Amino acid sequence: MIDKVSWFLIFFGGSMSWTIALGQLIERKKQTFNYMFAGFMFSVGAVQFSNGIIVSDKIADHPYFAFLHLPFLALAGPTFFFCFKSVIGADYRLKWKDFFHALPALLIGLMLIPYFKMGAEMKKIIIMTPPAFITGDPKIFYYSGIVDLVVVIVLGYMIFFLKECSSMFSISFIREKKVSPFFIIIMFIIYPIGFLLFFCLVGANFVEYTEGFYLHVIQTLSVLSFLLTFMIFAMSKRDGNYFQVLRKQAEKIRYEKSKIKNLDLELILSRIRSLLTDEKIFCDEDLNLKSFARELEIGSYQLSQIINENFNKNFNAFINEYRIEEAKKILEDDRDRTIVSVSCAVGFNSPATFYEWFYKITGISPSKFRKEIKEK
Repeated sequence: MIDKVSWFLIFFGGSMSWTIALGQLIERKKQTFNYMFAGFMFSVGAVQFSNGIIVSDKIADHPYFAFLHLPFLALAGPTFFFCFKSVIGADYRLKWKDFFHALPALLIGLMLIPYFKMGAEMKKIIIMTPPAFITGDPKIFYYSGIVDLVVVIVLGYMIFFLKECSSMFSISFIREKKVSPFFIIIMFIIYPIGFLLFFCLVGANFVEYTEGFYLHVIQTLSVLSFLLTFMIFAMSKRDGNYFQVLRKQAEKIRYEKSKIKNLDLELILSRIRSLLTDEKIFCDEDLNLKSFARELEIGSYQLSQIINENFNKNFNAFINEYRIEEAKKILEDDRDRTIVSVSCAVGFNSPATFYEWFYKITGISPSKFRKEIKEK
């Protein structure tokens, strides 16, 4: 009975993950975050379905699902990472170097090609055997190396995420209810999944695991991943996007920890105006909060707090206002220059983003602005 309930939760969790992914793709105004979140939830759903077929002993009936959980598990790490990163700014765009994060998942897929070609019975034998290097079977040995590589990839992204969110693990903040209970619950689900899997794989090389115990481990991890999916879905309905709430809370806590009172605020404000007005640092399309703060030799969250408190704007709005003002000057002075060229010159990495911010700030499109100048 318990097994059947857990199987239902695993397959239901996979369906829910794919439904959430589809919901992100049909959003009218899609941004980088929507694509990354869809990729993350689709990967989680694929892992859940594959694990469900394994623990329900249906792998021989559906051999095409065998081993698919590994490349998708490797892909879950970078998509989760970019979900977190893309919440920093609404106009965040992926750069070509960001696609290197997908290479480990592609490598895992290529390494599994010999296994994909195996017969259904052989697939079942390998996938039901606990991965361990102590085995004398070269097929199991090679497969164990692939599994361990996937786990290391996932743990690497988890450790980075833990480091980014470390400021939120203060007992005082939790007691004062400055941290969302959803965040605490989700973190207590994510990290046991990763570390339990890691220690089981390490232990399999020193302890003689039975096949049944190994399957129970997979079953437990899959049910935990269902709870993770359910919590993210519930949070999106109540408090908004999980990553956005996480970013806001992290910023708020870091604001409280930052000490801008000890900084020479007048000097910093003067330097900010100099960098923007004289050096026109905003024309660099790679400019972000971190690189700007580095120029000022202060922390990125200190800079964010200074801009919020002194200009009543977030970093993106603050920088883009300078970009639009510069664009207006170019449109007025160089009337033969294309609008796309102008958008690139002032630091926007896409014409669509330029049009969006130009209209938001001026109330008219760039072409209409130029037309009004000509008429005058």
